Amino acid sequence: MTISIYRSRTAAFCAAALLAAALTGCGGPKSGRESGRDGGADEVASLATLAPSAPATGAAADTGRPQLRLDSTDEEENAMWEAYRICLHDHGVKENKDRAAAVGPGHGLILDQSGEPKEAYVACANKLPLQPPELDPDKNPNYVSQWNDYVQCLRGRGMKVHALPDGSGWTWDDGVTSSPPQDVQIKAEKECTMEIFGAKK
Repeated sequence: MTISIYRSRTAAFCAAALLAAALTGCGGPKSGRESGRDGGADEVASLATLAPSAPATGAAADTGRPQLRLDSTDEEENAMWEAYRICLHDHGVKENKDRAAAVGPGHGLILDQSGEPKEAYVACANKLPLQPPELDPDKNPNYVSQWNDYVQCLRGRGMKVHALPDGSGWTWDDGVTSSPPQDVQIKAEKECTMEIFGAKK
């Protein structure tokens, strides 16, 4: 299961994965929010989780898309993602009513993750929020070194994780059978994001 850098980023990965699926026909892993983020030791965080982007890149593809910032509040981020989800729903993406019932009220629209209809993701591409430039490997030349520092920051806050050898993300240490409570993870991830990626290099 993939997880996000912190709670408000989970929708980012899901939306980007679904857009990729719609445009390329390839599926993507579920985000923490959609999968329930059970917190098991099989969770793996990847670079894509930190900085998801639409398959189309470049200034033209980004024109008109809402821009997230490292210091965006949860309310600001949630509003952007909800606007994107509403657009998808209005264009035919079905609501996942079983998951919505299990999660309960107050979480906004929870959508089907099949990637269908593809036309909806194309129509709503201009509403897909852009990740902060600091979390975009294509825009931040220090991203890889900061990513490694980020993993060490998580370790310093009690998360027993390590970077994957190929530099594609992090995973839990061998022997870890459970992860810290979700609120502890979210706090550590958010603090480390600001500490590492928010630092001027």
